[in-house]
Amino acid sequence: MPGLVEAVPGPWTRPLPLLLYVVLLLLRGWSHAAPSGPESDSCSTLVQSRFFGSFQSSEVFPTVPCSWTLQNPDPRRYTIFIKVTKPVEDCVPAQLRTFQYDSFVETTRTYLSMQSFDQVVRLCDASAPVAFLEAGKQFLQMRKGPPRSGAAPAGSDGEFKTEYLVVGKRNPSMAACQMLCQWLEDCLAASSSSRPCGIMQTPCLCWEPPPQLSEGDGCYHNGVYLENCLPSLKETGKPGQKAGGWSAWGQWAQCSSDCRGGMQTRTRTCQSPPEDSFLCEGIVEEGRPCTSESCSGHGRHLSRSQSLRSVDSRKREDIDKPRPGPQSPQTVDSASGEEWSAWSMCSATCGEGWQSRTRFCVSSSYSTQCSGPLREQRPCNNSAICPVHGAWDEWSPWSLCSSTCGQGLRSRARTCTPPQFGGKPCDGPDEQTKFCNIAVCPVDGVWNEWSSWSSCSSSCSNGTMQRTRECNGPSYGGSECRGEWLETVDCFLGECPVDGKWQPWSLWTGCSKTCGGGSQHRNRICYGPFFGGEPCPGEREEVRRCSEKRCPEPHEICSEDNFSNVVWKMTPAGDTAAVRCPPNAMGLILRRCTLDEEGIAYWENPTYMKCISNDYRSIQTLTREHLSKAQRGLVGDGVSEVMTKLRVTSSDGTSYSGDLLAIVDVLKNMTEIFRRAYYSPSSADMRNFVQSVSNLLMEENRERWEEAQLLGPNIKELFRLVEDFVDVIGLRMKDFQDMYEVTDNLVLSIHKRPVVGHADISFPMKGWRGMVDWARSSEDRVTIPKNILTTGKPDSDDSSTFVTGIVLYRNLGSILSLQRNGTVLNSKVLSVAIKPSPASLSAPVVVEFSHLYNGTSNQTCISWDESDSSSLLGSWAARGCRAVLVDSFRTKCVCDRLSTFAILARLNPDMNMDKLQLPSVTLIVGCGVSSLTLLLLIIIYVSVWRYIRSERSVILINFCLSIISSNALILIGQTQTRNKVLCTLIAAFLHFFFLSSFCWVLTEAWQSYMAVTGRLRNRIIRKRFLCLGWGLPALVVAISVGFTKAKGYGTTGGGDAPPSVSSPRLQGVTVELLCGSATPRPHMDVGCARHHRPAICALPDPFCSVRFPGRLCDCHGALHPA
Repeated sequence: MPGLVEAVPGPWTRPLPLLLYVVLLLLRGWSHAAPSGPESDSCSTLVQSRFFGSFQSSEVFPTVPCSWTLQNPDPRRYTIFIKVTKPVEDCVPAQLRTFQYDSFVETTRTYLSMQSFDQVVRLCDASAPVAFLEAGKQFLQMRKGPPRSGAAPAGSDGEFKTEYLVVGKRNPSMAACQMLCQWLEDCLAASSSSRPCGIMQTPCLCWEPPPQLSEGDGCYHNGVYLENCLPSLKETGKPGQKAGGWSAWGQWAQCSSDCRGGMQTRTRTCQSPPEDSFLCEGIVEEGRPCTSESCSGHGRHLSRSQSLRSVDSRKREDIDKPRPGPQSPQTVDSASGEEWSAWSMCSATCGEGWQSRTRFCVSSSYSTQCSGPLREQRPCNNSAICPVHGAWDEWSPWSLCSSTCGQGLRSRARTCTPPQFGGKPCDGPDEQTKFCNIAVCPVDGVWNEWSSWSSCSSSCSNGTMQRTRECNGPSYGGSECRGEWLETVDCFLGECPVDGKWQPWSLWTGCSKTCGGGSQHRNRICYGPFFGGEPCPGEREEVRRCSEKRCPEPHEICSEDNFSNVVWKMTPAGDTAAVRCPPNAMGLILRRCTLDEEGIAYWENPTYMKCISNDYRSIQTLTREHLSKAQRGLVGDGVSEVMTKLRVTSSDGTSYSGDLLAIVDVLKNMTEIFRRAYYSPSSADMRNFVQSVSNLLMEENRERWEEAQLLGPNIKELFRLVEDFVDVIGLRMKDFQDMYEVTDNLVLSIHKRPVVGHADISFPMKGWRGMVDWARSSEDRVTIPKNILTTGKPDSDDSSTFVTGIVLYRNLGSILSLQRNGTVLNSKVLSVAIKPSPASLSAPVVVEFSHLYNGTSNQTCISWDESDSSSLLGSWAARGCRAVLVDSFRTKCVCDRLSTFAILARLNPDMNMDKLQLPSVTLIVGCGVSSLTLLLLIIIYVSVWRYIRSERSVILINFCLSIISSNALILIGQTQTRNKVLCTLIAAFLHFFFLSSFCWVLTEAWQSYMAVTGRLRNRIIRKRFLCLGWGLPALVVAISVGFTKAKGYGTTGGGDAPPSVSSPRLQGVTVELLCGSATPRPHMDVGCARHHRPAICALPDPFCSVRFPGRLCDCHGALHPA
């Protein structure tokens, strides 16, 4: 602010500071903007919300590098003007850079829209002591950097002064305009073609004529001070004061006479310069009469007339002054006695002038009054010619800009009328030049000088040093700076001290004792220290106690055993020994040593839970690879091949219980692959999946299932796997489709229906029972009402669908071995699932089961309940189902929940399931009596053979042998139902001998016919008889075994009869009696295939926790009335 006050000349300096102070207070409320530019200088100054000010370079630039930045509040509304007073001496070239820019990008060290003012300022150009510039961007920066080498001596620093002014583009203040116009006048006055003016245009009108001020306005017009103003004099209230360029009237002079006829006068002066003499129109002196008293007795007195002296438009102060030169003689008007004074000197020394003379009126009381003027004027000529000074003509208009873009020049000129007769020449320049900027030229980015290298990033060892440079521009479409703004070099300040660091602990050594308390050791190695670092803290070795249990007694140790071609070493009771699986598998065989009731150690049977065959291991690895691809959204080829390989491999059976775990794991992973949108399973994939599940339930896997359920996949995992498969396949179905798969061990039915259905869903559907005997003859049924999912909500429409899955397991009950003592699973197992799972059912699900055993009581519907936390394998519960007995062979379950269902029944007391391995007394007696009778008959025939030898006798003896062999096989087969191979052989031979019995009966009929007709020839007929009696049955059995691969023989879980179309009903009943169930069944229909029974084995009762309404159960599974 002081700089601004000092720059305003004239008499208006005093009121200006107050005005600017008020303006500053009004503008203090401008919001502060964040600085936009580099902040890496050692010192920087950012000026915001300031509209005028000044500084000395020593204050702002105490060191180098330093920067001073002025922020434009709004480039659309304000323009920055700068005045730089250059240093007088010790100026260092190229040390100060002045430029404007819009913003600074820190990441690339780039100034956007940068424009340099170095050519405008030219700080070290002494030909122009002051430089002016105009800036219209967001920021204006002056940066002082280090001098170039050899540019100036050390310690030299030219002092300069900078003044700045921020002026509004519209309605600028008169105070700012007054200073700006003065700057513009000085800038143009000092401009030349080599030094153009840096102010291109201003928002102020600097050369208009002064306004015509009314009386009382003064020089303060419209709230601002006016330049070159002529103040008006206000009326003071005193008489005679006039407006104009006159001074105030002086005091009245003393009266010229003490008696009548005296006069008083007063004068005023013109304060305007000669060129403004038009402001002094009027009289210089005026008078008035005084002392009206008479003057009798007195002499003649002089008096002045009351007439006023007049002056012309020239200065009047010098008219009455005596003029040098010849004086005109004084003349006297004789008529009035008035005397004229001598003519004054000519008013001009050259050219035309004026002379004047005056007179006084001398009268007495006896004379008449004076008449005529008191002053006269006449022109006077001077032979000398007046000098004429040189005069400037008007300035010409500014020329066009010299450049169509970027910074150009504009100029104007004026001509001087030459002086004459010794006049003075014109003062001032005849030409003025200033910068102009019509359009902005594209400016390519230019790199600044590299900064100094930074210090090393590390105090020791390897580090880096960096240096940066800034890109000026690009602007207005110019190209970017090419190259890197950052450079990095390596630096090395010596090796750093490295403290010692412990390596990981080694493994614990083996215990020094196997029992009774021993010790284990482990150690670690210290890496380092290096280069003076600290050593590793802590100990190098640790010791801990181990095997603190007491040493077992000799009888508490299992001795070395060779079992299944595996050597099991001595193992204390309570420990588990492990050996590698056979070469065709991976994993470990586990065998536990335990104590019996007497405290004697013994080996348990080994478990193969951890053994997986190589074939299943490879399939498991492939499946996991495909699942990993599916999780990453990749479409993997070969999934169908993996499913096919799993079906084929699992159909050949499993070698270890770990194979079951591998199959379940593969099927679970396949379900996840099917769930992904990237893979759509084909119908072959779905069939292979169902067949693989069926292969899990093959009868030969029963023992492995019993072992696997202890630690591995249990019944809950199997149910969940099938339910997930139903969910996935239902989502993949298009429109309304059905899927029906029948295998040797299960039937899977999937239905997709609209929520608002029109018919019930029944299982099995008509004509869809398949070609497998057990499925075709099954009488288990499910009925799902059409309105089972009706919720009554308005958002249920025809577009909503649900998927129903029903699974009927053929032999799941026998594989799980759920029967014990007085309870037995009296039906097949059947699962019902609906997806999406409903919260509740509006109608019950009806499931009808056929009984597996006759003579049972207390038929109870049970369902699988996974929510029971008392068992890790889940449990069966009677909750949610109601049993309705249809007849003695069927029970209907009405359930209000979805789950897996079955029938639990109680056996009659006389049916001891634990003794079923032995033939019944009735069977032994019947078969024994029959065999003894036939044997006695053969003995009699042999003893009298020479008397009764004939073809008929041969046929009768062969018939007896076939019947005796059948009876023997029936008795032997009753004890071999668990041995699949032996049971299959017995069933095949039993089939053969029964067929032989009937064939020999047929042969006897043939022989009788031949004897009656007389065509009997012993030797030829005997061969034909033997072929018919023994050869035809052998051929039939061989064809049956070859086509069925012996699957129709033996204990297959369902007790199917051998597929022989030629055998009578008694043969099927006998085979089933042998290999299916040895339990005599009262009221058994020997011709009904639905009563075939699976074999039964005794295991711990799983139904001890089942809650029966109105009944109690003990831990042996026996039911008691409540």
